[in-house]
Amino acid sequence: MTPSTPETSTEGADGIDSGAGPRAVHRALELLTLIVDSGPQPLSDLARSSGLPTSTTLRSLRALEHWGYIARTDDGGYVAGHRFARSRFDAEPSSAEHLFERSADVLQRLTELSGESSYLAVRGPGRTCIYLREVQSDQPIRHVGFSGWAGRTAPMDGSAVGAVFDGRTPSSGFLVLEALSAPDATVVAAPVFDPAGDIVASISIVGPSFRMGSEHVAELGPLVANASIDLTAALR
Repeated sequence: MTPSTPETSTEGADGIDSGAGPRAVHRALELLTLIVDSGPQPLSDLARSSGLPTSTTLRSLRALEHWGYIARTDDGGYVAGHRFARSRFDAEPSSAEHLFERSADVLQRLTELSGESSYLAVRGPGRTCIYLREVQSDQPIRHVGFSGWAGRTAPMDGSAVGAVFDGRTPSSGFLVLEALSAPDATVVAAPVFDPAGDIVASISIVGPSFRMGSEHVAELGPLVANASIDLTAALR
């Protein structure tokens, strides 16, 4: 009787199954996961969290950046990139691409006019939304907790974006709520409609509450509403 051949483990020294793909892929996915789950991070933090040498971490980050899955912030941190954000948009690829491309100029103009950071969010799985694009304000004081949100998922319940998707925008065309994840920030949001008249996205601006008094919000609200109208028109 011939003895059976024992199974040979394909697990490498670092615990990664070599049969599941090159180690470089696993490293890149680990770094992408760290960025998506924890928000903007510098190279040093990513290397420390992943346990990888800084040089190896940098090579993986450069590959992810090249393909648009991550991007660099002005202060050198890494955030989820445009390709990753679009991949999470639960819609036809052509619709996601169209919305993403058309939103660039609209958000840039909204940030310039309002002086606050602007965001585009779409529906995610269940009661969540996914931030598809952001344009950060150059104000010396802005709500840094909302930097690097492109590609990130957030709960809709209790949020301004959730209220927009639930159809609770008043006749003014915009709504104002305290930021769900930051009580010291205020959100002004408005709906974007597709050609069928369904709410397909939310445009919003976020700023520190001390700067978002009622008089200033009365000026900012129409800017957000007009931006949503412009993007709605661009999708037709």
